[in-house]
Amino acid sequence: MNSAFFHILIAEDELSHAVILRRWLEKEYPDARIEVVASIREYRNSIAAATPSIVLLDLNLTDGSTLDMLKASAAPPDFPVIMLSSYASKQVADDAVQAGAVDFIIKSPEVFLAIADIVGKTMREWGLRLEKNGVSQPVP
Repeated sequence: MNSAFFHILIAEDELSHAVILRRWLEKEYPDARIEVVASIREYRNSIAAATPSIVLLDLNLTDGSTLDMLKASAAPPDFPVIMLSSYASKQVADDAVQAGAVDFIIKSPEVFLAIADIVGKTMREWGLRLEKNGVSQPVP
């Protein structure tokens, strides 16, 4: 996967989780722009400034629930969102997907180790979804 012009936005308020995610992603996507934000406000500012290729979105940030934020949006995001949490119920996961997330993943050491593969798989599936809908967009 070509990582040039690939923008990964990590919205994570737990510093250690953000560092781990960033490090594993940098190994697979060394040319990617990897940005970390810790609040919904910073997330909104970031996506207003530049549309990310993909977002890793923690369920709760310093200033609120990202699930509530997604539910309140008039339309689903124009980019794939993988929602992450240290814990959650099946209902929360279902709600996240209905609100626009493409996946909901419980954080674990195994997930951190596999995050680059998860991102790659999600980007391939996103590209197929766009292609099916007649949208041409290069997938990194």
